[in-house]
Amino acid sequence: MAELKIISETGMFHSACRCRWDDHIEWYGFKPIAHRSPEGPGFVDRSDRTVSMNHFISFDVDGDVLRAAVLRVSATYAQATYCVLVKDCVSFSADVARAVGLRVPLVNISPAGFIAILAVWNSYTAMD
Repeated sequence: MAELKIISETGMFHSACRCRWDDHIEWYGFKPIAHRSPEGPGFVDRSDRTVSMNHFISFDVDGDVLRAAVLRVSATYAQATYCVLVKDCVSFSADVARAVGLRVPLVNISPAGFIAILAVWNSYTAMD
């Protein structure tokens, strides 16, 4: 069993995914190349977001399913154009959540709002 933790960050609104397999942790998110730009070339960010974490929700998921999900979503977003409310950090997290079988809204919302909806629509292991 693995863990998918979806987070929101303090400061500039941001969402990212922390994936844990046993003691191995990897981070995945989507950001614009130009810092704080609402639109433009994007990249898959792999940096540790722990220090900026504000809220989170965690799910136990099958490890192979999680690995396939983050690799597939990351490949889709690798050369994508970042566009707030269309293809952004929340849509990245939503696509990972959807790929592991969670119920996810079709509309893009704030990172904290996304966590709140996930909590209502799915069974989770931890939330803050």
